[in-house]
Amino acid sequence: MIGLLHELRLMTRTFHMLLVMGALVLAGGVGFFLLAKPGSGREKTPPSAPSLIEDGFYMGGLVSRPPPGTNAVLNLCEKKDPYQCKNHTWAAIEDGPPAPDLGWLRKRVAFIDARRKVGDTVYVHCAAGRSRSGMVVVAYEMYKHNWTREEALTFVRSKRPVTRLNPAFWDRLREWQYELREERRTKKR
Repeated sequence: MIGLLHELRLMTRTFHMLLVMGALVLAGGVGFFLLAKPGSGREKTPPSAPSLIEDGFYMGGLVSRPPPGTNAVLNLCEKKDPYQCKNHTWAAIEDGPPAPDLGWLRKRVAFIDARRKVGDTVYVHCAAGRSRSGMVVVAYEMYKHNWTREEALTFVRSKRPVTRLNPAFWDRLREWQYELREERRTKKR
């Protein structure tokens, strides 16, 4: 009889423990659901779709055609675009180290700046619209607004949250930031 009572107590404790664990798992799932960003895991638009960064300036991934009204495209993919437009530059780079040098980056920023100054709608893209295009668009925003790389990345991510620069590109933007600061300092003299 004592053995049977002991077994019943153990079963009751085990049952209570399982109930508590189940409640915690359920509460955690509900908490995750409440804290998750709307659309998390269920994007309404494909991640490669263009994002408007500023009026007339888009960033995205490889698409079948650029945003409407685009007059200038900067393709950073290793794959050629299936379309052409009036001002089309293909400057393929790998999405990893080593990052392109500052001379390469300066040319891409100059292309964007020149096209935007004449009123062209510009689309900068790589395959996924995250890292390579992110580096170039952040570099342009740093140049245009005299922002640090952190300020520019925060701004770009506010428009295109999937932006994720690989470490080599992030390091190159530190050098870009220093170069821009030095240029501005020398111009003030």
